Amino acid sequence: MSKKLYLQFLFLVAVICHAGNVSAEDHNLIPSTGQKVYVPITAKSAKGKLLITNYGSTVIRNFDYTLSFNGEVLVSKNYVLPEPLNRMEGATIEVDVPPHTQVSETDLLFTITKVNGEVNGTSVNHATLPRVTVTKVPHRKIVVEEYTAMWCGYCPRGIALMENLAKNYPDDFIGIAVHTGGRADPLSCTDYAWKAADYRSRPTLHMNRNLFLGYVKAITEFEEERSRGADMDIDVTATWDDRQENITVTPRVTFCVDKEDVAYGFAYVLTEDGMSNPNWYQNNYYSGRTEELGVSDELDYFIKADYAVKGLENNFVAIAAEGVKAPLTGYIQTPIKADRPQSHTYVFRNISSKKLIQDKTKLKVCVLLINIKTGQIENAAKCTISPANTTAISSVSEGKETVVETARYTLDGRRITTPQKGINIVKYSDGRVCKEVVTR
Repeated sequence: MSKKLYLQFLFLVAVICHAGNVSAEDHNLIPSTGQKVYVPITAKSAKGKLLITNYGSTVIRNFDYTLSFNGEVLVSKNYVLPEPLNRMEGATIEVDVPPHTQVSETDLLFTITKVNGEVNGTSVNHATLPRVTVTKVPHRKIVVEEYTAMWCGYCPRGIALMENLAKNYPDDFIGIAVHTGGRADPLSCTDYAWKAADYRSRPTLHMNRNLFLGYVKAITEFEEERSRGADMDIDVTATWDDRQENITVTPRVTFCVDKEDVAYGFAYVLTEDGMSNPNWYQNNYYSGRTEELGVSDELDYFIKADYAVKGLENNFVAIAAEGVKAPLTGYIQTPIKADRPQSHTYVFRNISSKKLIQDKTKLKVCVLLINIKTGQIENAAKCTISPANTTAISSVSEGKETVVETARYTLDGRRITTPQKGINIVKYSDGRVCKEVVTR
C-alpha cells in the first residue's frame, strides 16, 4: 500500500471512530457519590440523594438505573426527570433505598444503564451510595456559632440570620452568640475567647464548624446541613442544686451503628436569652439600606432602625463554656454498640460568679459532640435547667417531656443523694437506668 493510500485509510478510520464516540457521547449521564442515607430497618425504604450530570449533547428526559449490593440487584427502575437536563447541567435526584437485613453500614452501587432508552455511553456510569440501616433515625440538630460584637456595625446581619433560623427551625436550631471585644462589649464571653481568636472578621457565622455563612439568610444551607443526618442521637438534662449555684448537666449519646475507632469530644455552653440594658447600643450599618428590604423580617427591623439601636434584646448569648477550643475527651466508651446509651455528667460551678447573667430563668445548656479528627460538630442538644431533683429532657421537641431522677447509686450498690465522682447508676421515673461517669 502506498503512503498516500495508507494515510487516507488512517483518516477514514479516525473519522469512523470519531463518529462512534460522538454517538456514544450523545447519551452520557454520570452519577456522583451519593449522600449517606439512614434507613429504618422496619421501613420499606428511605430516600437517598445523588447528583447526576449530563456530559452528552442530547437533552435527557429520563434514565434507567439499578441499585445493587454485593452484586445483587435490589432495585431496577426508570426515572423521569421533572425538568429536562441539558448538556453540562446537573441535578440532585432522590431514589428509594431499601434497608439491609441488619443494623449496619453498607455501600450500595448506583448504576445508570440507559439514557432516554439508549445505552448510557459513559464508562463512568456508576457511583457509591452509602447506606446506614438503623433501628431509629437520629435527629440531627444544627449549631450556628455567631462571633459578634455591639461595636460591629455589620453584625446586625448575623443577628438577623440567627433570629430567622430560630423562628423557622425552633426544634432543630441551636444558636450560640459569642460576643467579643472585652470592655467594648458588655457581653464578652471570656470562656470563648481562645476559640473566638480563630476568626478575625465580625460577624463570623460558622455552621457546625463546617460551613461559613456569609448572607442574611441561610435556609438552603441549613436544610442541606440537616439532611446529612448523624450517626447518633443526643439528649441532655440539666438540673440546679438546692442553692442554684451549680448546674449538673447529663448528656446521653446513643449511636445508631456499631463503631470501633472513634474520636469524639464534648463542649458545654451556657447561654442566656433576652439580655438587654438601656445603656447598651448596637452599631447598625444597615440603617436606611432600603434596597435590602424584604430579605427577611429580621433584617427589615435593622433597616428601619437607627444607626445606634438601643434596647435590643440579645439572644443565645454565650455566658460560660468549656471544651469549645479543645473538646473534652474520654467520655465515649469503645467499642461503641448500636442503640446502647452512654451518659456522663458535667457541672457548671459557682454560677453566682458569672457576672454576665441577668436572669437565671432564661439560661439554657448546650452540649456539642465534636469529631476530633475533622473538628466538625456531629450533633448537639439544648435544654432548659430544671429545679433540684427534676430533669428536663431535650429530644425531638425541647421541653415537652419531663422525667424525675428517682434514685442514684454507686457502682457497688450504695445509694447516694448527689452525683459522686466515679461511675453512678441513675434511675429515672420513665423507667430508664443510665450509667453516668462523674468526673468532677
